[in-house]
Amino acid sequence: MAISEPASLLAGFVLAHSAWSVSDLPQGDLLVPLAIVEIGEERKLVRFEAKTQEQAIAQGKEFIVQQQSSASAWALAWEDQMNTSTGKVDVLVIDAWATGMAEPITYIQPFQPYASGSFKLLGPAVPVVAGSILSPEASEPYLTVLYRGVSSHSKATNRWSSWQ
Repeated sequence: MAISEPASLLAGFVLAHSAWSVSDLPQGDLLVPLAIVEIGEERKLVRFEAKTQEQAIAQGKEFIVQQQSSASAWALAWEDQMNTSTGKVDVLVIDAWATGMAEPITYIQPFQPYASGSFKLLGPAVPVVAGSILSPEASEPYLTVLYRGVSSHSKATNRWSSWQ
């Protein structure tokens, strides 16, 4: 899949917004799943609150399906956990799509929660294309565009390097 610059730029902005949102959350609080939808030049932010994180994520995914026909791009973010060789790690998951893409791209950003002592991003985001995690070499062009999107977020861009 070729890199969709509009999708990856928006994914970067949403990743930055999500990181900024969780960077000071108390123990037990999770990112409220959120979507940003672009229709023409306009961006709309929508948050999805529900009794459970699973229900909120499902609401977000349902909302995106409803927006697909009118949106030129969208990105949906939520907090989850991922199994690693050393146990579970907290992650921000960003699904992003733009006109011309057959399917969304996913970016997974591992992080250390604020409640553990300090908020930290754990390594670079990991692009997932067509269900497969890209190698570090194949990830580079995707991450270049993603981080341009991160730098467009006025609140998070100043803190990004301190979170690394």
